[in-house]
Amino acid sequence: MTSRFTQAESASGATLRFGRWVAETPRAWSGEAERRAASAFVDTAACMLAGADDPAPRAAYDGVARWGAGGAVVAGSPHRLAAPWAALVNGTAAHALDYDDILEISNAHVSAVLVPALLALGQERGADGAACVDAFIVGVEVMARLGEALNPTLYFKGWHTTSTLGAPAAAAACARLLRLDAAKATAALGLATSLASGGKRQFGTMAKPLHAGLTAKNGILAAALAESGVSAAADAYEAARGFVDLFAGVPRERLEAAVAAFDGPPAIERYGLWQKVYPCCGSVHRPLDALLDIRGEGGLAPQAVAGIDALLAEIETHNLPYSAPADAMQARFSLPYLLASALVDGRLALDAFTADALARPGVRTLLRRVNMRLDPSQPGDAKVDEAPLRATVTVRLAGGAERSRTVQEPRGHPRRPLGRDALHAKFVDCAARGLPPTAHDAAFAAFDGLAQAPDLGALAAHLGGGHG
Repeated sequence: MTSRFTQAESASGATLRFGRWVAETPRAWSGEAERRAASAFVDTAACMLAGADDPAPRAAYDGVARWGAGGAVVAGSPHRLAAPWAALVNGTAAHALDYDDILEISNAHVSAVLVPALLALGQERGADGAACVDAFIVGVEVMARLGEALNPTLYFKGWHTTSTLGAPAAAAACARLLRLDAAKATAALGLATSLASGGKRQFGTMAKPLHAGLTAKNGILAAALAESGVSAAADAYEAARGFVDLFAGVPRERLEAAVAAFDGPPAIERYGLWQKVYPCCGSVHRPLDALLDIRGEGGLAPQAVAGIDALLAEIETHNLPYSAPADAMQARFSLPYLLASALVDGRLALDAFTADALARPGVRTLLRRVNMRLDPSQPGDAKVDEAPLRATVTVRLAGGAERSRTVQEPRGHPRRPLGRDALHAKFVDCAARGLPPTAHDAAFAAFDGLAQAPDLGALAAHLGGGHG
């Protein structure tokens, strides 16, 4: 992609350049970029259906439904809400099981924010699928560029980047869908800085998935307010006491370099999206792969395991505070439980997070033998695009033997992506929790063909649990 900025313009503020890029970059994406965007909608629709009946989105619906119905579908239900509230509930559902994708450069769940926002706003405004694909690619770009500038500092400080970087990303995507001009797109991005928040202390509680829902709603809100004429600081990102300064305190040059990257390949191609194969925190996916690979070699009976040592990067250990989880929410952020469950079952699937599954005596015994250790060669200030993360799992057997495996790129990672058959299988497994069996394939095909959809209302109706 060639530069769209003259030398004089490149000296102006980063916020203005973000806004102009969002508004004026041509819709000239490659077929691969569009394919990846459509795949993200498929994967996120699956996660919304799987998570729709979770207590967090159910409670979110109960909390906002009194404020008005509308035309946007609520996943897995006959209900429809106004676009911001539908985005809130569906975003919470998309992230409820921690099965949704990751943009690793931003340490954030990007699609659980963008997809619910764009589907809800697109239904309200009569958008087609191609416009949604375009807006999604723009939103990924903004999140990635801010991730380049602010991470790993932002994430290591304890900010939940799905919220803090997700707000600008969702605002950008919604501004693009609304076809706002550069001035109003800049205002939307500026307003998003006042709507960005959320800390990682909430991991393992309902507030964590709610962050994705709130952020999807806030993206719609920022773009709609900007559309109506609400203004914001035109230097909201780069100024003293602005977004970058307050949230990360990194040098302004980092933001300049990130803005310059707009001239390169789009982020959805350069970085790609990590689509999960396990419904749990991404920080455990490398250890899970390693342990299941060892188990797959045979001769690893759980009762013969004396101990399991997992060596993780510092930034990942911070996401896993629960050694003996009390419920499914905590279990998704418990390395001992996840490894113990996977070793017993030979897999980690949605059924590992029921009350009965958590209470299994064999699993509770085994999780006490799992040790999480910090890898000193992977400090928390390392950038993931310069020093890819890795995890090493060592299984110690009762007879004294040891078996180890190191994993850098887990299954589903952009450099080890899900194939179409695997994505379809995940979709069907998830949809079984929210759709009748006869609706699974039609829903998959509808989202897979997003770019050709003339009407988002018809597309989103597939999420309605057979209620139309």
